[in-house]
Amino acid sequence: MPYTLPTAADFRAKFPAFAAVGDPTVTLAIQEASSSVDESWIEADYQPAILYLAAHILVVDGAITDGLGLGAVGGAIAAGVLSEAKVGDVTAKLASGGNSGGSSASGYGSTAFGSRYLQLLRRNQPAVALV
Repeated sequence: MPYTLPTAADFRAKFPAFAAVGDPTVTLAIQEASSSVDESWIEADYQPAILYLAAHILVVDGAITDGLGLGAVGGAIAAGVLSEAKVGDVTAKLASGGNSGGSSASGYGSTAFGSRYLQLLRRNQPAVALV
């Protein structure tokens, strides 16, 4: 797979849950994501990383409720927005800060797509230790 920018069609093939999101919105997310991935990445990771990051961006921006199309509560919990919800005897509440994982600066752990992007990022841009 060469270093070519993925298209909206590539995005929809990988993530059918975003079918209702318009091509211009998907294309803008792909362009935004591509600024974080360059040709120093492993060639096979280049397009998937852009696609996962674009999906994360769309979820965070509210283009769909969540990455799996499960509905408002699932999206709110994944994004860390929910402060408290009660259904019957079950209560869900997030701790202050609301980030459900990943780097607090990036929030990649707030969606499954961001978590997958973070895995690819770590493989391609490993942490460097100075001695």
